[in-house]
Amino acid sequence: MPVHVETKDETLVLKILDERIREEGQIQRLYDDIVAALEKSTETQVVLDFASVQFMSSSMLGKLVMLHKKCQEFKAKLKLSAIAPEIFEVFKITKMNRLFDFQPDVATARKSFSKRGFFG
Repeated sequence: MPVHVETKDETLVLKILDERIREEGQIQRLYDDIVAALEKSTETQVVLDFASVQFMSSSMLGKLVMLHKKCQEFKAKLKLSAIAPEIFEVFKITKMNRLFDFQPDVATARKSFSKRGFFG
C-alpha cells in the first residue's frame, strides 16, 4: 500500500509514501488505496500528506480532482499538505491551486479545520 493511513483528532491523514508518482498503474493504485481508506473512515476531515513526494506526474492531477469530488460525496473536507514548491507550480499553471486547500504541513492542516467560526 503506497499510503500510510492514520486517524487522529477526528482527521483522516493519508500520507503518500512514494517519492515519485509517475506511472499510470502506480497512480491508479494510489487513488484506489486513498478511496478505500476514505470508504472505511467516518472522519469528515481529510489531509493528503505529500511530504515524501518529490515528483508528481501531471496525470495525478486528474485523480486529485476525482478525489476532491469523492470527498464532497462523503461530505468530507480535503486539504493537501507539504506540497513541494516544484509540484505546487504545476497546480498554479493549471489553476488547480484554486480548487484545493494547501497547508504547509499536517499539523497546520489539522488546526486549519477548526479555524472556522461557530456557524462557519
